[in-house]
Amino acid sequence: MNKMTLTVPAKDEWALVMRTALSGVGALANLTVDMIDDLRIACDEAFSLLTHQSQLIQHVVLVCELKDGFLQIRLSVERAFASQMCTPVDPEVAHLIIGTLVTDVHLEGDSCGIYSVHMKVPAGTR
Repeated sequence: MNKMTLTVPAKDEWALVMRTALSGVGALANLTVDMIDDLRIACDEAFSLLTHQSQLIQHVVLVCELKDGFLQIRLSVERAFASQMCTPVDPEVAHLIIGTLVTDVHLEGDSCGIYSVHMKVPAGTR
């Protein structure tokens, strides 16, 4: 497995699909069961952060890639095209939670909020 992409509707019930796919990717990357559990929790937190904003979100995209000895995970959103007023959600708590579960985390956002969460863990930790 080098790269996997999954796009789901931006509805809470689809977080389960993201977590399940991430579990499979973690197994293919030879992560420990504990690390896979941490990734699943980080994925839940990132999904929640991305989908609970004032900007209308249509889809959430999960991209996982094995690169340079790391499993790189990115969750990003596809926003609706309609122009809307937006008030960004403070991402500090989510950033802290995700940061305790993965090696590296980076949030990308604009005046309407966070639109992408990048995470990284060492591959082959088993």
